[in-house]
Amino acid sequence: MYNIILITIDSLRPDFIGCYNENAKKEELTPNIDNWAKDAVIFKTTISQGPRTPESFPALLSGQYSCRYLDIYKGLSPQRVLISEILKKYNYYTAAFNTNPYISRHSGYNRGFDYYKDNLLTFGKHGLKKKFLMGYVRLRNLLKEPYIRANKLNKQVLSWLERANKPFFLWIHYMDVHGPYISKKGLILLNRIRAASLWHKAAGVYDHGLNDKEKHFLVETYKEEVRYLDFYINDIFKNIDDTNTLTILTADHGEMLGEHNLFGHGFELYEELLHIPLIIKLPQEIPVKNKYIDTPVKSLDIVPTILDVLNLKVNITFDGRSLLPLIQGNEDKYPSNEPIFSEIWTKYLAVRKGEWKLIADYAGRKLKLFNLKEDPKEQNDLADKKPEVVSELKLLIKQHLLDINAPSEDVEKWGFKIDEE
Repeated sequence: MYNIILITIDSLRPDFIGCYNENAKKEELTPNIDNWAKDAVIFKTTISQGPRTPESFPALLSGQYSCRYLDIYKGLSPQRVLISEILKKYNYYTAAFNTNPYISRHSGYNRGFDYYKDNLLTFGKHGLKKKFLMGYVRLRNLLKEPYIRANKLNKQVLSWLERANKPFFLWIHYMDVHGPYISKKGLILLNRIRAASLWHKAAGVYDHGLNDKEKHFLVETYKEEVRYLDFYINDIFKNIDDTNTLTILTADHGEMLGEHNLFGHGFELYEELLHIPLIIKLPQEIPVKNKYIDTPVKSLDIVPTILDVLNLKVNITFDGRSLLPLIQGNEDKYPSNEPIFSEIWTKYLAVRKGEWKLIADYAGRKLKLFNLKEDPKEQNDLADKKPEVVSELKLLIKQHLLDINAPSEDVEKWGFKIDEE
């Protein structure tokens, strides 16, 4: 049985990785990731199922849409089966290391793990209450580093690897690229204060009032964080036995860096938030035909891919598909024109099919249509000019809501009748 390592990086955009973007390569933002990826498969267009951690990770770790069990903000539903739980049943030794309160043990993300280190404080018998989690993080932003840094997280991971039983499943989630972005130049305390101030002023707010100098500072410090993470992630790469390990590197979502006058990530569904990196390095004995995959894929495909590589069969209906056929040149086994959905609960969705992408909410206030082939930056809203395309994609949204068993009242809020053919 192969070892499995899943590396997720919060808020990392593919266009800031050298093997995805020539400008990032020229700026040497990610030389270690680029070098590691030389023998890996790179998926050029991978779509996250949500623009933030609470919406993206339920799908990424289960292979089922986040809204299927309506458990985005309530803690994971017992009906949602995580990849850790599946592998645990097949005698995998499982461990996870992260520092994001949204994916802590308090929300059920420790299920199926023999060892789960979320680096959060524990208060009292029942642990740190969820309502205090974000207040705790904001306070820590000002007093010290906002999250456990990669160098410290790596020490925990490498210590565990030294004594890990095999086969193992290891999940590492890094927060270094997540805001507030802290410059490594000058006085670190002043940098923390400035970073926290700008982040809370700008993140997710249209009328942030940032001047050009402040906007430039945010972009440049984001790059600094990418470089910092790339430097330390190499410590993990150097300790991976590629002969018998399936390693997957991806992100939960992207980040707005001034596009659409937004910074950070929030309740929007633009490409800067949904387009994420996905790099897969297979065990050496598994043949690879295609190194660069153009077909649009999704976070939902990660769990089915892991199980396919391991040749494990489970009685679960996944919303994703294995990517192994694409990797091995059997493109006909992965439909290239299937709709891909990204969700913020059931009230605000994006559907992508072919060159078209519709962003819509049930109230009709945020209806936007883009031709991604001609307008990849989503600057030209064609909703009024292409009503027939809007209608077609809205029908796909209806079918999606029915497929995931959304509550009937949620479906009807969109103006859909349940019994309509």
